[in-house]
Amino acid sequence: MSGLNDATLHLAAADFLYLLDHTYPRSASLQLVGNRYNLDALHRHLLHRGVFAREESKKRRSRLLSPDRLVGARLLVDGHNVLITVESALAGRPLIAATDGVIRDVAGISHRYHISSLTREAIDSTVLLLKVYPPRETLFLLDAPIRQSGELAALLRVGLKKLGLPGDAQTVKVPEADLVDPHAVVATSDSAVLDRAKQAVDLTGAVIRSLGRPLRMIDFTELGI
Repeated sequence: MSGLNDATLHLAAADFLYLLDHTYPRSASLQLVGNRYNLDALHRHLLHRGVFAREESKKRRSRLLSPDRLVGARLLVDGHNVLITVESALAGRPLIAATDGVIRDVAGISHRYHISSLTREAIDSTVLLLKVYPPRETLFLLDAPIRQSGELAALLRVGLKKLGLPGDAQTVKVPEADLVDPHAVVATSDSAVLDRAKQAVDLTGAVIRSLGRPLRMIDFTELGI
């Protein structure tokens, strides 16, 4: 990250949070704070992805399970969402620890995503963590309109089978519509899905922490407490 020091970014985040906590509209609040601190598009995107009203963050955190709670559960994984963020960590791209307790990336490449040299490593790292905390069943749901989604599903199936994990990977037209199941745990950083889920897990964050390597992390977590 460049062009803005960390202290200024956190001052902007605190002001943004204040406005959100007082129910000001999100887009207008972001514009106001962005203009006040002369933020560029990237830093405004950081705030948008990483800062949520305290009450909103509190509700999401209350539904987040620790990875060990995956043992014996049915797990629905927002496939592209999780893998793109893990690949961002592997590539050394910046990540956000958001106020709602979830790790997000800022790459914004979902519809430009393609299988790369990092994809297998991201898959291996993800299924290896699931081997440590084995769910009863893991279902990866992939966004069918994104190119190579079928090939990615095949790689995920191989990864699950290699470690003897029961589950599947499927391409669906709108994954968000299939991710919410009151009897399952959902792994995603999608705000709308998190708000509808009964139980969720920050699978991406758990995988990234398991990598044991330096991360480029912008941390807003303390703002949401």
